[in-house]
Amino acid sequence: MDGINGPLTVEQVDDLVCAGGYQPVLFGHQGQVLHLGTSNRFFTNSQRRALAARDGGCVIPGCTVPPHLTQAHHVIPWSEGGLTNIDNAVLICNAGHASIETSGWDIDMRDGRPWVRGPLIFDPTQTWRPAGQNRAATPAEKPHWEK
Repeated sequence: MDGINGPLTVEQVDDLVCAGGYQPVLFGHQGQVLHLGTSNRFFTNSQRRALAARDGGCVIPGCTVPPHLTQAHHVIPWSEGGLTNIDNAVLICNAGHASIETSGWDIDMRDGRPWVRGPLIFDPTQTWRPAGQNRAATPAEKPHWEK
């Protein structure tokens, strides 16, 4: 790993992969590069703007972090074949993004909108609900000039 001088834990590698600091390289027996992954892993600015308009900020219920302080998160992880498109993405705050895989929150996309299911400690019923900050779930007010 560039800039890393010591061994990494599995958790550190997972965090780097999820954050986009990853490009697969396949070496042959003689050290030759056989394959260098080039698939698009990062969300574009246009995709992030679309996510900001749809999600309105972090999608975890109760979180009020605005879009500009969030990260685009692959619902189906990129490392597991998830696509880098808005139908497979939600905005999550930095704290949530660091723990989303281990915190018990589940995210699902339904008809282009994110749904979440909280961990048992927050939701003993384990009920799927539209994402809390999802602007698409709440009709927007008309602009003042249309009232």
